Amino acid sequence: MVVKNNLLYCDSGKQVDFMDTPNKSGTLNPLYLVMHYTAGVSFDGAVNWLSQREAKASAHFVIGRDGELVQMVSLNRKAWHAGRSQWGELVYLNSYSVGIELVNAGKLHKRGDGKWVNWANKVIPEKEVAILTHPHESQEAGWQIYPEVQLQKAIEVASALNDKYEFRDILGHEDISKGRKVDPGPAFPMISFSSQVVGREE
Repeated sequence: MVVKNNLLYCDSGKQVDFMDTPNKSGTLNPLYLVMHYTAGVSFDGAVNWLSQREAKASAHFVIGRDGELVQMVSLNRKAWHAGRSQWGELVYLNSYSVGIELVNAGKLHKRGDGKWVNWANKVIPEKEVAILTHPHESQEAGWQIYPEVQLQKAIEVASALNDKYEFRDILGHEDISKGRKVDPGPAFPMISFSSQVVGREE
């Protein structure tokens, strides 16, 4: 993959599917890559929601659980993915970061019938659940696992972006909005992901 004219292209030369969103603004200075999860279970649902003005949120890219990929914001524009955020002396990281949303139900709780569900009461199969403790929390919880095909697509996209922008680092939403956000969560392999994309261990 390669970035050309603020758009992402596949190795075949075909532009990655683009779904425009009104939820963007200003000029982007891409110093960081920020990873998120959607907290939902559907690729189409996430893209459709982020394309609506009432969402008041967006991302540059959304990656589905089967490796589906769409770009929603040109890479010279700010996507509304970070919200209130800070990293070092930088505040409001929308101005300084590319955002990738991964379709993932995120933090789960066990329902009375023993099934794992997300915030919207969507059932997640037990084989897709890992019991983990978030670094910013003290209690174990269920977290939906990221499938390998999704992670590989994310690495491919992130590597192409890093080739272009030479990011200072890869961050989670949880890193820049501590106490407010917990994505991409402990099921996301941030250390190995970062080492594969930017070529160093955290």
